[in-house]
Amino acid sequence: MFEILPDSKEALLIVRASGFLTADDYEKVLLPKLDSLFKSHTKLRILINFSEDFAGWASPKAVWDDMKIGLQHPADFEKIALVGAPGWVIMGLNLYSLFVKGEMRTFESGQMATALSWLQN
Repeated sequence: MFEILPDSKEALLIVRASGFLTADDYEKVLLPKLDSLFKSHTKLRILINFSEDFAGWASPKAVWDDMKIGLQHPADFEKIALVGAPGWVIMGLNLYSLFVKGEMRTFESGQMATALSWLQN
């Protein structure tokens, strides 16, 4: 599930990922929020905080929805921060970085403040 966190503001989107991510999570939560932000900002900064119960993607459609974001917006992210991501997600980020031009960094669980500071500088 995706949850848009209340500290999101202007071109900064903060999201919590937990459990299994479904196609509905992308189509009803994340993609509409991104579409709305892209209407008023040319570049976004995004932080994804992975909760301890994050289990991955529930279907190939959810994986495709995730990949489409980078393919449709390869130059539209200024910075992407992942907090508490499992190792296999970090490996996927390395592949994602081949398509998306923004800066990307990973942070350990509990480093939200550090990640936010990096995103805002």
